[in-house]
Amino acid sequence: MKEKNLIEEELCQAGEASPVSPLVVKLDKYRIMSDTQVPPEEFLLRLFGKPCFPRRDLSTITGLEKCGKTFFTSMLMACCAEKSVLELERIREEPLKVMWYDTEQSKQSTKTILADRVFKLVGPHVSSNPGGPLASEQSSSAVAQDADIESNFFVFNVRACTYQERMELLVAGIEAYKPDMVIIDNVSDLLPSVNDSEASIQVMDQLMQMASLYDCNITVVIHLNRSGEKRNLRGWLGTEILHKAFEVYYCEQIEHTDVFLVEQTLTRKYHIQEKLYYRIDDNGLPRVTGKPNYQPRDNNGQFKSSKPDAYQIKTERADTFNQKYIIRHEDNARQPWEWNLRALFQDAMTGLPSLPPDALQKEVMALSGIQQPKYYEKVYDLAVDQRVVQSTMARNGRIVVVLLPS
Repeated sequence: MKEKNLIEEELCQAGEASPVSPLVVKLDKYRIMSDTQVPPEEFLLRLFGKPCFPRRDLSTITGLEKCGKTFFTSMLMACCAEKSVLELERIREEPLKVMWYDTEQSKQSTKTILADRVFKLVGPHVSSNPGGPLASEQSSSAVAQDADIESNFFVFNVRACTYQERMELLVAGIEAYKPDMVIIDNVSDLLPSVNDSEASIQVMDQLMQMASLYDCNITVVIHLNRSGEKRNLRGWLGTEILHKAFEVYYCEQIEHTDVFLVEQTLTRKYHIQEKLYYRIDDNGLPRVTGKPNYQPRDNNGQFKSSKPDAYQIKTERADTFNQKYIIRHEDNARQPWEWNLRALFQDAMTGLPSLPPDALQKEVMALSGIQQPKYYEKVYDLAVDQRVVQSTMARNGRIVVVLLPS
């Protein structure tokens, strides 16, 4: 009898919808299907003609101290008002609203950068001394134009705040001013420590949510680890940034020169091969220049370089390496040998479509006989420069290295 009642109950419920938990209902809001309506990709700027700095996503600027990171952010800010600045170009015709959130410098430094660098990059009509003698010499239309330009800049110096206050004020500022681009210099100051794993995850989650919610690009500035390796951002926070960022730009002052460079080291879509080289002119403004030809000499007067040039890394220890990956040039006294980078990295990949950077380093060092990680970094950088390999982001959000076609 009991069995019969159960069968009748099941028959009565046949065709009825099964109950769904509230969590599944919430999850279904995030489901993506072939006909799901999503906003199209939109980029704010171009660098060397390639789209960059996307809305609803994160970009990153990194480098060692005093290597030109703030100069590059100044160019970005100026390009939000001026159609083109150096090799940067604003995509849409209308100016963009930009918020610069400075956590590191003094108020005087922040003001000086805004007035004497950003505004001068925007154009000669902008006074570098608002309210001073120059202002009285400007026409009323020029003064009005200056005010209109500055109305799109939201610059805040929060160095004196606690890290909790900085995050609270940042959220309030983005919500109130709704900028197209937000530059946070330095993102490390939004949490108690760059090695706080839980705080790092929370900060990155919150930045990702704000970028999506307020339809803006959020560009974060973070230092490199002290090793100086340009794919090694500082602390646990740096690791989280590499997992989440759409693109990473590396800044450096080239050793023994007055030339700075900016290069893209990671992207999810548009790979920018060109490097931006610039010098600082007598007015303190960046100006495009070419790659410097300077090569320092050692104590014996021989050329040396701390970074690989376009041809090869020179060393006197060729015999200590695996000769399978060495190409000899007996008739070239200055450069008697070079690495066969294609063969070396192809063998290290062992037919795999990609490898994590640390796994690739282990394989390359084992095959080649390279003992020092710093020397491996030079070999790897040369392989990147020669388009043998490239860092990219896998579907799971992890950084991997792929072998490029010859």
